Amino acid sequence: MTPNRLREILSDFSNHSVLIIGDLMLDHYLWGVTKRISPEAPVPVVSVESETYRPGGAANVAYNLQVLGANVTAAGVIGRDTNGEHLKKALSDEGINLLGVVETPDRPTTAKMRIMGHTQYRQQQQMMRIDREVTNTVEGDLLQHLLDAITHAQSPDAIFVSDYAKGVVTPELMETIRRANCPVVADPKGRNFDKYHGVTAISPNQSEALGVFNLDDADEDTVIEVGHRLVKQYEIAQVYMTRSEKGVALFEANGKVTHIPATARDVFDVSGAGDTTAAVYTLAMLSGASPAEAAYIGNLAGGIVVGKVGVDTVSIDELIEVDHIS
Repeated sequence: MTPNRLREILSDFSNHSVLIIGDLMLDHYLWGVTKRISPEAPVPVVSVESETYRPGGAANVAYNLQVLGANVTAAGVIGRDTNGEHLKKALSDEGINLLGVVETPDRPTTAKMRIMGHTQYRQQQQMMRIDREVTNTVEGDLLQHLLDAITHAQSPDAIFVSDYAKGVVTPELMETIRRANCPVVADPKGRNFDKYHGVTAISPNQSEALGVFNLDDADEDTVIEVGHRLVKQYEIAQVYMTRSEKGVALFEANGKVTHIPATARDVFDVSGAGDTTAAVYTLAMLSGASPAEAAYIGNLAGGIVVGKVGVDTVSIDELIEVDHIS
């Protein structure tokens, strides 16, 4: 891809609207310094210096697309609690539309607290993660409230489904989404992909893709076979498979497979990288990129994010710069 072609695609990002549906989460960070081991147990003592709140899960996808200039609406379920207020503020401060967000007192906002401490080399390192979540299936009146909220959301150019297996992305929800008159991209979870049948594209990592066929590991030929099987078995136009240090493999319904090497120079934190990669891939396709071009740009974005500490975003300027370096 030429630099001019990349700029042409990126310049069109702001012309599109995307509805993000899935497991909205809050990432809570405690940042501090560690200089000693606790006398009570063999664990480091972290003296907290600051704390931050960032969108996570499906909310991170929404945040990424909004930063890149898209018009974004978020849809999902959060608790009527303090973490929910933090998450709404983090999203609304970026201009994300919250019309699809349903609040309930019956389940907490999914939240992940990460305790980050300095090492002796002054690099941030995750010391511990504490999760607060309920993964019961969203159903009954709560599901209906969510479906109503989605129905009333402005008609998007595409729908992105961010599934973290926290109970929001159900077969019933996917049935409604598939009836939308726009492309649907899903970031899947679990070993049963039946509910994603017929969507435009899915973006599993290699482990998730292999897991569908009860494989924990495989050689190169088997990985390629699995990609083609996903396309055919679930009637999906594109399977965008992330493969860590091996980059990305894109499988298309016409039998074509495209391999794109990894671009990351240094990997500090893979948190949220899959969100970023798939989100940029979706927006690039809406902006006129071919599937292979969209995969290339998504891969660039993933390579940038893993070089940052914590769940983070990528900018258009960063995409242009890393493409030049690559």
